[in-house]
Amino acid sequence: MSSRTIRRAVLGVFGVAFVTGAIYLWRTGAVTPTSVRDWLDSLGPAAPALFVLAFVLGSFVGLPGIAFVIGGGLAFGPWLGLVLGYGGGLLAVTVPFVVARKLRKTEATWTPKNRRLAQVFNMLESHPFRSVLVLRLILWFNPPLSYALAFSKVPIRTYVMACAIALFPVVVLAVVATSWLA
Repeated sequence: MSSRTIRRAVLGVFGVAFVTGAIYLWRTGAVTPTSVRDWLDSLGPAAPALFVLAFVLGSFVGLPGIAFVIGGGLAFGPWLGLVLGYGGGLLAVTVPFVVARKLRKTEATWTPKNRRLAQVFNMLESHPFRSVLVLRLILWFNPPLSYALAFSKVPIRTYVMACAIALFPVVVLAVVATSWLA
Protein backbone atom coordinates (compact mmCIF):
# COMPACT_ATOMS: atom_id res chain seq x y z
CA MET A 1 0.00 0.00 0.00
CA SER A 2 1.36 3.43 -0.90
CA SER A 3 1.82 6.18 1.66
CA ARG A 4 -0.77 8.25 -0.18
CA THR A 5 -3.38 5.51 0.26
CA ILE A 6 -2.51 5.19 3.94
CA ARG A 7 -2.83 8.95 4.46
CA ARG A 8 -6.22 8.97 2.75
CA ALA A 9 -7.41 6.05 4.86
CA VAL A 10 -6.28 7.74 8.08
CA LEU A 11 -7.93 11.00 7.02
CA GLY A 12 -11.12 9.09 6.20
CA VAL A 13 -11.12 7.42 9.63
CA PHE A 14 -10.66 10.78 11.35
CA GLY A 15 -13.43 12.31 9.22
CA VAL A 16 -15.86 9.52 10.07
CA ALA A 17 -14.91 9.70 13.76
CA PHE A 18 -15.46 13.47 13.80
CA VAL A 19 -18.87 13.26 12.12
CA THR A 20 -19.92 10.33 14.32
CA GLY A 21 -18.82 12.21 17.45
CA ALA A 22 -20.64 15.37 16.38
CA ILE A 23 -23.85 13.45 15.68
CA TYR A 24 -23.56 11.63 19.02
CA LEU A 25 -23.06 14.88 20.95
CA TRP A 26 -25.99 16.51 19.18
CA ARG A 27 -28.37 13.55 19.64
CA THR A 28 -27.54 13.10 23.33
CA GLY A 29 -28.10 16.79 23.97
CA ALA A 30 -24.54 17.36 25.15
CA VAL A 31 -24.20 20.18 22.62
CA THR A 32 -27.15 22.53 22.39
CA PRO A 33 -27.38 26.20 21.48
CA THR A 34 -27.90 26.98 25.17
CA SER A 35 -24.85 24.99 26.29
CA VAL A 36 -22.70 26.62 23.61
CA ARG A 37 -23.87 30.11 24.66
CA ASP A 38 -23.22 29.27 28.33
CA TRP A 39 -19.73 28.07 27.46
CA LEU A 40 -19.02 31.23 25.44
CA ASP A 41 -20.31 33.38 28.30
CA SER A 42 -17.95 31.58 30.68
CA LEU A 43 -15.02 32.55 28.44
CA GLY A 44 -15.91 36.22 28.79
CA PRO A 45 -14.13 38.70 26.52
CA ALA A 46 -11.72 35.98 25.34
CA ALA A 47 -14.50 34.19 23.43
CA PRO A 48 -14.33 36.33 20.25
CA ALA A 49 -10.53 36.17 20.17
CA LEU A 50 -10.59 32.39 20.62
CA PHE A 51 -13.19 32.13 17.86
CA VAL A 52 -11.01 34.08 15.43
CA LEU A 53 -7.96 32.02 16.45
CA ALA A 54 -9.90 28.79 15.84
CA PHE A 55 -11.05 30.16 12.47
CA VAL A 56 -7.47 30.89 11.39
CA LEU A 57 -6.08 27.59 12.70
CA GLY A 58 -8.97 25.74 11.07
CA SER A 59 -8.00 27.20 7.72
CA PHE A 60 -4.56 25.61 8.02
CA VAL A 61 -6.10 22.15 8.27
CA GLY A 62 -8.75 22.71 5.63
CA LEU A 63 -11.86 23.22 7.75
CA PRO A 64 -14.62 24.98 5.81
CA GLY A 65 -14.60 28.68 6.60
CA ILE A 66 -18.28 29.16 5.90
CA ALA A 67 -19.02 26.84 8.84
CA PHE A 68 -17.12 29.25 11.09
CA VAL A 69 -19.03 32.22 9.66
CA ILE A 70 -22.38 30.54 10.25
CA GLY A 71 -21.30 29.29 13.68
CA GLY A 72 -20.08 32.75 14.65
CA GLY A 73 -23.38 34.30 13.60
CA LEU A 74 -25.34 31.75 15.61
CA ALA A 75 -23.05 31.88 18.65
CA PHE A 76 -22.42 35.63 18.89
CA GLY A 77 -25.55 37.02 17.27
CA PRO A 78 -25.89 38.64 13.87
CA TRP A 79 -23.92 41.86 14.48
CA LEU A 80 -20.91 40.56 16.40
CA GLY A 81 -21.07 37.37 14.33
CA LEU A 82 -20.84 39.45 11.16
CA VAL A 83 -17.80 41.34 12.43
CA LEU A 84 -16.07 38.20 13.72
CA GLY A 85 -16.98 36.18 10.64
CA TYR A 86 -15.67 38.83 8.27
CA GLY A 87 -12.54 39.70 10.26
CA GLY A 88 -11.78 36.09 11.09
CA GLY A 89 -12.47 35.04 7.51
CA LEU A 90 -10.14 37.66 6.12
CA LEU A 91 -7.42 36.53 8.51
CA ALA A 92 -8.17 32.89 7.68
CA VAL A 93 -7.46 33.45 3.99
CA THR A 94 -4.55 35.87 4.53
CA VAL A 95 -2.45 34.12 7.19
CA PRO A 96 -2.04 30.85 5.22
CA PHE A 97 -1.25 32.93 2.11
CA VAL A 98 1.50 34.82 3.95
CA VAL A 99 2.91 31.68 5.61
CA ALA A 100 2.98 29.77 2.32
CA ARG A 101 4.58 32.73 0.59
CA LYS A 102 7.30 32.92 3.27
CA LEU A 103 7.96 29.17 3.11
CA ARG A 104 8.08 28.87 -0.66
CA LYS A 105 11.39 28.39 -2.32
CA THR A 106 12.83 30.77 -4.88
CA GLU A 107 10.71 31.77 -7.81
CA ALA A 108 10.27 28.74 -10.01
CA THR A 109 9.10 29.22 -13.54
CA TRP A 110 6.11 27.02 -14.11
CA THR A 111 3.68 27.01 -16.97
CA PRO A 112 0.64 24.77 -17.01
CA LYS A 113 0.41 22.25 -19.83
CA ASN A 114 -3.37 22.28 -19.90
CA ARG A 115 -4.64 24.98 -22.27
CA ARG A 116 -7.50 26.18 -20.04
CA LEU A 117 -5.32 26.20 -16.95
CA ALA A 118 -2.73 28.18 -18.89
CA GLN A 119 -5.41 30.77 -19.75
CA VAL A 120 -6.37 31.13 -16.09
CA PHE A 121 -2.71 31.33 -15.11
CA ASN A 122 -2.10 34.08 -17.68
CA MET A 123 -5.15 35.99 -16.46
CA LEU A 124 -3.81 35.77 -12.91
CA GLU A 125 -0.58 37.37 -14.08
CA SER A 126 -2.18 40.02 -16.29
CA HIS A 127 -5.21 40.87 -14.07
CA PRO A 128 -4.36 39.73 -10.52
CA PHE A 129 -7.01 41.76 -8.68
CA ARG A 130 -9.87 40.69 -10.93
CA SER A 131 -8.70 37.07 -10.90
CA VAL A 132 -8.46 36.83 -7.10
CA LEU A 133 -11.80 38.62 -6.75
CA VAL A 134 -13.56 36.15 -9.06
CA LEU A 135 -11.85 33.13 -7.50
CA ARG A 136 -12.84 34.20 -3.99
CA LEU A 137 -16.42 34.93 -5.06
CA ILE A 138 -16.62 31.38 -6.38
CA LEU A 139 -14.48 29.46 -3.89
CA TRP A 140 -15.10 31.63 -0.78
CA PHE A 141 -12.81 30.48 2.06
CA ASN A 142 -11.17 27.58 0.20
CA PRO A 143 -7.82 26.99 2.01
CA PRO A 144 -6.04 25.32 -0.95
CA LEU A 145 -6.77 28.44 -3.00
CA SER A 146 -4.82 30.52 -0.47
CA TYR A 147 -1.84 28.21 -0.85
CA ALA A 148 -2.06 28.12 -4.63
CA LEU A 149 -2.26 31.89 -4.92
CA ALA A 150 0.72 32.23 -2.57
CA PHE A 151 2.82 30.54 -5.22
CA SER A 152 1.68 32.99 -7.89
CA LYS A 153 3.04 36.47 -8.47
CA VAL A 154 -0.02 38.18 -6.99
CA PRO A 155 1.13 40.98 -4.65
CA ILE A 156 -0.06 40.57 -1.06
CA ARG A 157 -1.83 43.96 -1.06
CA THR A 158 -3.77 43.00 -4.18
CA TYR A 159 -4.62 39.61 -2.68
CA VAL A 160 -5.91 41.07 0.59
CA MET A 161 -7.96 43.81 -1.08
CA ALA A 162 -9.58 41.41 -3.55
CA CYS A 163 -10.36 38.94 -0.75
CA ALA A 164 -11.79 41.73 1.43
CA ILE A 165 -14.17 42.83 -1.31
CA ALA A 166 -15.15 39.32 -2.42
CA LEU A 167 -15.75 37.84 1.04
CA PHE A 168 -17.91 40.67 2.40
CA PRO A 169 -21.12 39.75 0.53
CA VAL A 170 -20.52 36.06 1.25
CA VAL A 171 -20.28 36.70 5.01
CA VAL A 172 -23.25 39.08 5.03
CA LEU A 173 -25.46 36.60 3.17
CA ALA A 174 -24.40 33.69 5.40
CA VAL A 175 -25.04 35.60 8.63
CA VAL A 176 -28.34 37.09 7.44
CA ALA A 177 -29.56 33.76 6.08
CA THR A 178 -28.88 31.99 9.38
CA SER A 179 -29.75 34.80 11.81
CA TRP A 180 -33.31 33.53 12.11
CA LEU A 181 -31.94 30.35 13.74
CA ALA A 182 -30.38 32.21 16.68
